[in-house]
Amino acid sequence: METQGWESGGGDSVSRRGAPKMRLSGKEKAGIFLLSLPDEDAKRIMEGMQENELRELSRVISRMGVMPPDAVQAVRQEFLDKFELKMFDVRGGQNKVKDLLTKTLGKDRARQLLKDVQSGPKSTPWEVLNAMEPALVATFLASEHPQSVSLIVSQLQQEHAALVIDHLATEMQQQVVYRMARMNTLPPGALEDIEASLLTELNALGVARSGRQQEGGGTKKVAELLNLMSREISDKLLAYLDEEDNPLAESVRKEMFLFEDLLLMDDRSFQTLLREVSNDELLTAMKGADDRLREKFFQNMSERAAEMLREDLELLGPVKVVDVETAQQAILKAARRLEAEGSIVIMGKGSDDLVM
Repeated sequence: METQGWESGGGDSVSRRGAPKMRLSGKEKAGIFLLSLPDEDAKRIMEGMQENELRELSRVISRMGVMPPDAVQAVRQEFLDKFELKMFDVRGGQNKVKDLLTKTLGKDRARQLLKDVQSGPKSTPWEVLNAMEPALVATFLASEHPQSVSLIVSQLQQEHAALVIDHLATEMQQQVVYRMARMNTLPPGALEDIEASLLTELNALGVARSGRQQEGGGTKKVAELLNLMSREISDKLLAYLDEEDNPLAESVRKEMFLFEDLLLMDDRSFQTLLREVSNDELLTAMKGADDRLREKFFQNMSERAAEMLREDLELLGPVKVVDVETAQQAILKAARRLEAEGSIVIMGKGSDDLVM
């Protein structure tokens, strides 16, 4: 907190009712102003001060007695007047971002979060956000309106968007998923305002305007994001959708692709999928599978491979739920890729007769 700006030739005069004007130095005015604030606000200001400033201010405050209300009011008004007239040097840039994050998160965490961002400038704000750590994107979006967050998240890469939602506060998660599910294809120009705002806030990262995406949200996109989240979070968000709009929640469910849905695959497709899965992923994923799905895996392997997998499962000790979910998501990702390529067929995906 700079006190020099209140110094003026040995001190300015501050009137007191029924008494001569007081002459106060800049440090004395700073002390009075600080003491007039709520303790929590004063604490935040002091946390941003240098040690020598704190030392000088402490000396001044310790010599103060009870200040008359008129003097306190005059000091506060002078501060407000000077604040409104002051020209501030508001400047962004990568160094500024790095400095702010280092002060907030510490040197190591800040370096980790900025690693991808600082690798080079991007051509669109969406590319910048996709390159940023999910936790940093969530922090960046935390103060935005849920509708804006929904629109922004809908433009991110699916896996990245799912991780960003994971890092949002619970209430924001619910609002984002709900609003995205109700969001249809965006008309031309709908992203213009939000992109302009993002460009302003991310200009320090070298973002340049280019073509806009026009795809919005919808139940399919929400289903794809929920597929990529942990089962615990996706179940909670689906429960919230049920409460808000049950038909909407059912529409999302019909679009979702769960690990249990692998039962719907024909044997040829299943064998194609198995060739894309590592043994470690398969073993961990099978730990959380029910008996019918396990048998589906065994039936589509050679007898020797199936027997070895059974033995490994028996010897495998407890496995963390998060590790099981990660392995299952990796297999589902491979299945979605193969389906998109036309290499496999998942019969009845999303129908009401899913085997759960």
